[in-house]
Amino acid sequence: MIRLIACGLIFSLIACSGEAPGARAALAGAEQTATAVAKAFPIRRCLNLGNALEAPREGEWGQTIALEDLAMIAAAGFDGVRLPVRWDVHTGLAPDYAIAAGHMGRVAAVVDAALDANLKLILDVHHYGPLYENPIGEKARFSAIWRQIAARFAGYPPGLIFEVLNEPRGDAMTPTVVAQLNAAALAAIRRKHPDRLVVLGGPNWNSIYGLARLTMPDDPHVAVTAHYYEPHAFTHHLAAWERPPPRFDRVWGLREDIDAVRKDIAEAAALARARGAALLIGEFGVNENVALDQRALWTRTVREATESHGAGWCHWDFKAAFPVYDETRGTWIGEMRAALLD
Repeated sequence: MIRLIACGLIFSLIACSGEAPGARAALAGAEQTATAVAKAFPIRRCLNLGNALEAPREGEWGQTIALEDLAMIAAAGFDGVRLPVRWDVHTGLAPDYAIAAGHMGRVAAVVDAALDANLKLILDVHHYGPLYENPIGEKARFSAIWRQIAARFAGYPPGLIFEVLNEPRGDAMTPTVVAQLNAAALAAIRRKHPDRLVVLGGPNWNSIYGLARLTMPDDPHVAVTAHYYEPHAFTHHLAAWERPPPRFDRVWGLREDIDAVRKDIAEAAALARARGAALLIGEFGVNENVALDQRALWTRTVREATESHGAGWCHWDFKAAFPVYDETRGTWIGEMRAALLD
């Protein structure tokens, strides 16, 4: 994944046609068996604090987190933020795999500021490249990272939510391996946090296709997540971090476009219900190369579809490449704020 964006290439169901029959069967089964009322995710309206602490060093990707922005986000009407954090480059390579104190302290300062602003916060492990490539070899370090996060935030209020691993991807991150890593992280977390909400995602970049292949642990305090950027050529139109930059050469918003979004979100909701878990659409957004009215229409469509199923959402992002806030002008982008909050 090229720097500047954390969302990554989200596989569509069609793009995964090499294994699609099994996935489609799982989706169809979920639609048939998911009759229970969906659980409510405790965050309803959330922004990702993107391109800051998931960079190798905060600021390298053009973004830092101003603690005063958290109160502004709350005042605008949002009830939560998601904090993507890269941990591996700040973690030792040999036991006891110690996380650098300065990095942990910076993360804690953001967590504290969010909770002080009456925002809930989702704290994740983001961009763990060595784990994606060598999950077995990195499993002990991954578990140690979660043991240290769990110890640092022991006793925090329930408004702090943990997310085990952002967008597992690559050939080594099979559904079985992802299930093993989720179990290892949960074991590390539960020693200090027996009932804290923990978010799990499936393989294939947390796509809906990956959610269909997610193995659920025997744990009542687990929610599931899916990321949504379909159609990818539209949401990533002319995105400079992709090679080659995709192009979308028509106006988005035909009836079939809107129906496709609604169908995809309904599938994610059905999969979550079938697992007895609350659903978070943990990332969705359109990059700023797309015309603003188009960005706003797509964003509103995804947001309304998500809310129609009782799921929570977290827009990617706050003020980076998929912005809701114009950092240069120091103002909210009215069309985007309305698309999310009206």
